[in-house]
Formats: sequence, structure tokens, C-alpha cells
Amino acid sequence: MNLLNINNLSISFKNEDNSYKTAVNDISFKLKKGEILGIVGESGSGKSITALSILGLLPFPKAQLGKDSSISFEGKELRDLPEKEFCKIRGNKIGYIFQEPMSSLNPLHTIENQISESLILHQGCHEKDAQKEVVRLLELTGIQNAQKRMKAYPFELSGGQRQRVMIAMAIANNPDILIADEPTTALDVTIQKQILNLLIELNKKLKMAIIFISHDLSVIRQIAHRVLVMKNGKIVEEGDVRQVFEQPKHPYTQELVNAHMLSKKNNNKTNSEILRVENIKVNFPLKKNLWGKIIDELIAVDNISFCLKKGETLGIVGESGSGKTTLGSTIVGLVPYTGNIYFNQQELKIIDKKIRKKVSKDIQIVFQDPYNSLNPRMNVEEIVSEGLFVHYPQMSASQRRKKTLDVLIETGLDESDLNKYPHEFSGGQRQRIAIARALVLQPRLLILDEPTSALDVTIQAQIIKLLQEIQERRGLSYIFISHDMNAVRAMSDQIMVMKDGKIVEFNNRENIFLHPHEEYTKKLVAASI
Repeated sequence: MNLLNINNLSISFKNEDNSYKTAVNDISFKLKKGEILGIVGESGSGKSITALSILGLLPFPKAQLGKDSSISFEGKELRDLPEKEFCKIRGNKIGYIFQEPMSSLNPLHTIENQISESLILHQGCHEKDAQKEVVRLLELTGIQNAQKRMKAYPFELSGGQRQRVMIAMAIANNPDILIADEPTTALDVTIQKQILNLLIELNKKLKMAIIFISHDLSVIRQIAHRVLVMKNGKIVEEGDVRQVFEQPKHPYTQELVNAHMLSKKNNNKTNSEILRVENIKVNFPLKKNLWGKIIDELIAVDNISFCLKKGETLGIVGESGSGKTTLGSTIVGLVPYTGNIYFNQQELKIIDKKIRKKVSKDIQIVFQDPYNSLNPRMNVEEIVSEGLFVHYPQMSASQRRKKTLDVLIETGLDESDLNKYPHEFSGGQRQRIAIARALVLQPRLLILDEPTSALDVTIQAQIIKLLQEIQERRGLSYIFISHDMNAVRAMSDQIMVMKDGKIVEFNNRENIFLHPHEEYTKKLVAASI
């Protein structure tokens, strides 16, 4: 008998005009005991909504199930189960790992309190027994020094540690099914690999069935036995993981598989140097004494030196906290530093204000999260053209509009987008707007800080292709910062590997991927395969 049976599941959401929009359209699937089922698809495909419906977590009455929809767990129909009965299943029989642990964990309670709550509620554990079990669960999920760490609050833990805490909470009552909704999306590649290995180990050790939701096919390939591919609320393909990956039948599945096969384009590199960084150091004060003297500090960037040529792309990789973003922000002039930065042979610390203003036009940055970096109160035309007011005050309104429209078209948008606001666009479109804002000033160096990390795999491929085409057309130099080794492989000529603010390894793309020297680089490369 199957552990879970989903039959003819349809989910609709009520609009303000009382019409209904279908989010999930007549899907059926099953889950066996001890099986890992992957569900893959782009944002809005219905993956998470399907998972939430299993636990009765949809926002009723706004959300409605189809009249023929059935959700059966261990032969018991869950669709119309009373809330009191559902509470016995949630967290007890079926565990759930939510996508963003920082939002899911209570910032006002320690890790111990949050995990033990489930043990006390479902198992009636006494406080001391619950405390021992919390330590065991944290150790099981790979948290070092669990006795001490369980007293920590969520903000005191790293992203990978918070995700492990979420897993510990989800498996506290040894559930039959664990639903993991994008549990590795925001994690570095090495931490991502650790979490996947942990889930595989738990699956084997506890015989726990897992529904693993992701937009990343390479992650699904590493963990799942069987896979469902969803698009626009429907299952377009399903089957054994190897079969679906090696012989995809549906055009959308083929598109997803091909999106991972990103290839490097030959860009027009020259031997002329555009940027030279010498002995850059960035410190952040952590503690000061009564007289304001710094007595403890964090060295975020530690004695970094490198050279970038015109038309070349330098990829910078490393885990969170390695100093990648700080280095990029330093080059663009957002962070104070010691050392020397030369742009076009000019030392940036000693040039006068007029020349510095021109240099700031020539070095632009595209931030990781376009939604937070775009002003929600400005429309696209205002956002993209803002820099033109600063650097070309003599330009007429018609000239600004033409320049703005030209760069929007170049980045794959059109004239109808000029008067729209950031919230009216998808993540990929917002990233195109952010790229257009940087390109409108015709820079010579573009710093790209995790420009694809929050995007679906097909959109990632589109953005990387767009950046390659722009580089070829404009002869731009790029600094491409990412923890996604596949994206770095597709973009970079040279690769700098960073850890704890230092350069671990620096080499050309081929040598980094084929013949890495340092153990940390080998780990990054192995985790990306």
C-alpha cells in the first residue's frame, strides 16, 4: 500500500472580483514508504501549493480544492479532516521543512525551545528528557557542540546551521513523511551538498519517505528516486530520475535539462589591463572600548591582489562570509579599505572628485536581490534613467528616454515596461531591469554580485546568455561573484576561490575545474558535479 495518494488534486484561489484562478490543475501521484520523490518546476508551477495542501495549510476559504480532489495518508482521507485530528498528523506523522529558515524560526526563542515544543506537544516529554532529545537531534543533523548551540537564537546561526535546525524540528517525532520545500536554494554549494547528504542518510537510517521540492534539476538528480516535473499547475512528466534526465520527453523537461548545460562563449579579451587590485584589506569593527578604540574586529578581506584585463571575466567563488561581496563593494567604492585599486592605470584614492565621478560611471554593480535594490516607488523609466541625471545633466528628456528604451530593449524588455513598477515583474525581469540600470551609463567594468542565485534554472540560463551577448557586443569586463559553480564555469576566464577573506586559489577556468590544487577548491568542484 502507498503511504500517500494524491488523486485529481486541483487548487484554485479566489480573486478580488470573485473569479477563481487555478494554481494546481488535476494532478495525481503517489509516495511509497522510504521513497524520495522529487518535484521540480519553475516558480509558480504549483510545487509548494501542492505540498502545503497535504498538511491542510492552504489559506482557506480563499483557496479551494476541486470537488473530486483526494489526499489520502495511510488510507485516511485528509481533505475534510477536523483541525484537531490534523494537529496529530502535522509535525508528528508528516514533517515539513520550509524554504526560508530565518522566516520560519521564531527569533525570540532559543533553538532548544523551538525543537522541544514539538516533543512536548506530540510525545508528552518532560523538560529534561526533551533537552536530551534536542541534543541528540542536533548532533544527528550535524550541529557541532550541540549542548552549547541549542541555547542560541536563530540570528546567531549561519544559513546552513539554521537549515539543520529546521530538519531537526521536522524529524523530531520520527515522521513517516518529510516534506522539504527548497531546503538548499539559498545555501552555498558545499553546505548544499552537506544538507543533501544528511537527508539521504536520514532516509536510509529512519526509512523516512521524502518529498523534495526544488527548481534545480541537479539537486533533484542527486537525491531523488523518482521525479515529477510541474509547469503551470500540471504534471508534464514523471518517472525514474535517471530516465527523465537522460531521455526527457516533454519540451519543458528538455528545456530544464538543457539549461544546466551552460557553455562558455569566447569573449574578446585583450592584453590591456583595466583593473589592478593590490593588497586590499577590509576590516569591520566588532567591539570598542569606552574611549572608542577598536579592541576586536572582523577581517573581511585579507590582503587581496589581482589583475583584470579588458574584455575578460573574473569569477569569484566561495562560501557565505568568504569576503566575495565585500570585495566587489570595495572596488565599486562602497566600502573603506587599505591598499591600492588602479582603474585604467589611475589610483582611485588619489584622483580628484571630477575624475572619480567619471570612474564611478565606468564601474557599475548589479546586486544580488533586484527586488530590494530597485526603488518600489519609481517606475522602470525612472529607475533606469536615474544615473543619466547625475552624469549627463545636460541631456534632454527625449534623449534620456531614447537611451533608456534602447538599453531596455537590449536587455530583453520593451517600451510597454517603461511605466511599470518593480512589483509587476518576475524575478528574472527585475534582474534585467537592474542590468539595464547599470548598462545605461555605458560602463567599462560590471560587477555582478550573485546575479542568478535567486532565479529558476531556466531564467538563470537566460540571464547568463544575456550577459555573454552584452559582453561580446560591448567588450565589457566582468567580475562575476557567485557560489554557483556551473554559472561561474559558463562565465569566467579566470577564477578566484576565496575563503575567510583570503585567496585560496587563483587560476584559469580549465585548471580550476580540471586540476584544482587546494582541498577547498576540490570540495567546491566536487559539490557542483
